[in-house]
Amino acid sequence: MQEDLIKTLEKTKIVSVVRVNTVFDPRYLLEALYQGGISIIEITSTSPGYAECISSLKNAAADYENCFIGAGTILEKAQVDECMKAGADFIVSPCFDRSVVDYCVEKDLPVMPGCMTPTEIYHAWKAGACVVKTFPGKICNPDFYNDMRGPFPGIRMMPTGNVNATTAPLYIEAGAIAVGIGKAIVSDKLIAERGWDQIKRNAESFHRLLTGDSDEKRE
Repeated sequence: MQEDLIKTLEKTKIVSVVRVNTVFDPRYLLEALYQGGISIIEITSTSPGYAECISSLKNAAADYENCFIGAGTILEKAQVDECMKAGADFIVSPCFDRSVVDYCVEKDLPVMPGCMTPTEIYHAWKAGACVVKTFPGKICNPDFYNDMRGPFPGIRMMPTGNVNATTAPLYIEAGAIAVGIGKAIVSDKLIAERGWDQIKRNAESFHRLLTGDSDEKRE
């Protein structure tokens, strides 16, 4: 599964990070994002009923090609177990906890730990991270990526935070495999208003910006 996830990440360039306070029907979100060109979705553990949401998304994703549903803001092994039970395809964390990474590797579950320094990045990659998430984005900015590309050309990295229409293409140009985008695509306000059409338009906009695809229609 990790190989397919990485291939899809390289192609689509985006992980939609969903961090909301509103309970919603995830099927409509999946349809909006997928039709907008995004097929990798991260539901953070700070969202209400996140495990149930992941499970519902996984069931709905069976009707979509190369669609991956992951869990974010995972800090402990017990959470990993909960996410696996829900069917999560990958794990994302805001920090590098070696025990969590080791556990995910043991379970053959792709993991993307958060790192901020060259030392953290190197150790997380050596521990088995499939992608190293850099965080926070205002520190790990596109210039940071330009600096890291020299010593770490083979490490797949992805920023979250500070990702918008201006910075997203700069991160990709600087060597990021993809970018994690939160409220610029899916905000709590849009979820509360059931703004699925606007979420689709947001997804389409970033998809065109980062991949150059302007005519792709997915059902």
